Order: sequence, then structure tokens, then C-alpha cells
Amino acid sequence: MAEVPMTFGDVRRMIIQTIVDLREGHMPAHIGMAIAANMKNLNDNVQVEINAAKLALQTEERAHQFGRVVRMGQQLIGNESEHV
Repeated sequence: MAEVPMTFGDVRRMIIQTIVDLREGHMPAHIGMAIAANMKNLNDNVQVEINAAKLALQTEERAHQFGRVVRMGQQLIGNESEHV
């Protein structure tokens, strides 16, 4: 089983290793592209968490109610007519 990255340092090492493996021909380009796409998604998710933490700081910790207002993490994808 592959090692699971647990820290941002692990992720950075994985990115660097992917670049090295691609450059040296040890990894097919399509695998590198898939890893890059997943890393972009991870980066986007981390940025959202950073932004939420900044909001909490700016609102003196009242931002926890924001998630309740927008039903964060609970929104359905699509509408009911598509789920029939």
C-alpha cells in the first residue's frame, strides 16, 4: 500500500518526487497529470479552510454560525427533478 501523506511537508515531497519521476521517465505523463489535478484540488480545499479561519478571526469567532446559514457540507448536487 502506498504511503499516505499526513502533513503538508509530505505533500510537498510527493509533488517534488512526481516532478523528478516525470523528468527521469519513471512515471507516465498521464499519471503525473492526474497527480497534479488531485494536488490542485487539495490546494483549493486547503485555501478554503484558510479563508474560513481568517473569517473566524475577523468576526471574533462568530463565523462558526456561517456554516449553519449556508448549510456548508450539506448542499445537494443537482436538483430533485434530476434525482427521480
